[in-house]
Amino acid sequence: MPRYHPAKAVLFSAGLALALVGEPAAQAAKPASAAAKSAASQKEEWLIPTGERWSSATETERRAYVLGILNLAMVEYQLTGPNPKHRTTVPHLIKALDGMTVPQIVETVDAYYKANPDKQQEPIIEVIWFQMVKPKAGQPKTK
Repeated sequence: MPRYHPAKAVLFSAGLALALVGEPAAQAAKPASAAAKSAASQKEEWLIPTGERWSSATETERRAYVLGILNLAMVEYQLTGPNPKHRTTVPHLIKALDGMTVPQIVETVDAYYKANPDKQQEPIIEVIWFQMVKPKAGQPKTK
């Protein structure tokens, strides 16, 4: 299990801040046609990615989606440490997926949607959670 490092948390924070600051400048540099395309594509964005989108996605897009979830979990873990003060699913996610590669996670999601063609409307994150994380997370503790 990854360990909490304050220096890494600062670097992650600085990187996120720089990315946010740099985005308006990058958008201003886009030509008008690119800005129009960007506005049109925003209307077509997925609100909640489901099996329908997963099935038509390329292997690179599938891996990028999984990697995005893993990166988000790692950033939160690095910022909050091993004992977060708020309720979070990250420790369960990290524990359940520990030792799995991105291609293995993609294969598991692929197999689920192929075995359950009637569940194409199910969000991808729910497949990851209920098929991979929750079975390894155990029952929630009651107070």
